[in-house]
Amino acid sequence: MSKFDLVVERNFFVMGEDATYTPASGDPITIKVMPRRPDEILDIGDTMIVTGTNVFELRVADIAAPAENDTITFKGKSYIVQGEPQARDSDRLIWTLNTRPA
Repeated sequence: MSKFDLVVERNFFVMGEDATYTPASGDPITIKVMPRRPDEILDIGDTMIVTGTNVFELRVADIAAPAENDTITFKGKSYIVQGEPQARDSDRLIWTLNTRPA
């Protein structure tokens, strides 16, 4: 295990929050996630609209192949994975999932 693996594992242990990940066809799994809710700015003609988003980061070690339409339940609310999951860090240890409320 590399030093970066250890840092990611420690960060999720300390800062991660409990959630349930349910594949579209499979059993629920309890995991740690790091939720982010950045605002997204949409330009439509001369109008700018600011909208909230629901993004979750989770460890590749916990979910090997997240997919569109899988569900994350976090703090009693369910979110559906939309679009292709991204492994954004350089070592491909963390998935970044864009979601929408279920």
